[in-house]
Amino acid sequence: MTTSIGLNLYSVFRELNQDYFGTLEKVAGMGYKNVELISANFSTGERFADTFTLQAIKKKFDELGLRAFAAHEGVAPGMALVDGNWDKIIEENAELGCESIVMPMTFISTRDEALKTAEELNIIAEKCKTAGLDFYYHNHAHEFRQIGEKTLFDILVENTDPNAVKFELDLVWVTRGGQDPMSVLERLGNRCDMIHQKDLGTHVNAVNVFSAVNPDEQNETMKIYREVVQPTDFVNLGTGIVDFESTYQKIHDLGTIRYAIVENEGTIGNKFESIASDLKVMEKYVQEFTKAE
Repeated sequence: MTTSIGLNLYSVFRELNQDYFGTLEKVAGMGYKNVELISANFSTGERFADTFTLQAIKKKFDELGLRAFAAHEGVAPGMALVDGNWDKIIEENAELGCESIVMPMTFISTRDEALKTAEELNIIAEKCKTAGLDFYYHNHAHEFRQIGEKTLFDILVENTDPNAVKFELDLVWVTRGGQDPMSVLERLGNRCDMIHQKDLGTHVNAVNVFSAVNPDEQNETMKIYREVVQPTDFVNLGTGIVDFESTYQKIHDLGTIRYAIVENEGTIGNKFESIASDLKVMEKYVQEFTKAE
């Protein structure tokens, strides 16, 4: 299977907040062809589809040669997942050409919460499936908290419909959850055909976030992201701990990944320069193994 490179637009969310179309122009000018959308201006909370018409957004994508293949869509904190306006979300993203909707995060910390989340993911996934879209869950680190012999992520996988719910695996977040991302990819098989790629700085001491939290506090999900994870943890691709040669050799050998998606959460330096550098790294490793066939 050929792997295509994408960019998750969360990488430039501040820039999108200030100049949506101008930021898209810069992304396209670097050579990105595939983008994964974020739904809203994080400063105002307003959906971009409400600020601009869907027709204007789609026209800009077409002019720039950008393909919006997926969209991250969640719900406001405190809302049940199923209480989002999914009919509107699905309709808007389908009009923009998206093939997939991705749930970007849920704040689960117990087995019961994971089971409830799995139930709600199944409901949303069926709505997407009916509309002809795929539905994915995107992990962070906290889902790899151990509950007995299983992780919360295991519970999500085992209790969601394998024919409706897929997984977009963020490889570095898996590592930060104390797991081997390649092993998780192998277990997921065809349920994961999109991955997020970031890099973690060599200066980060608590690579496994659970090692920095007392066992009795590991269910305090927000504590992990407020006190352990730092904005400066993430760095440009190829400058941190990720072994890209080994990672992409294994991904090529698995043959299941359609999209390898850059997500640059770093806060140091010029973000446009960072994602331009990231693209070059991804081209080197993704295309190296494609050309070797």
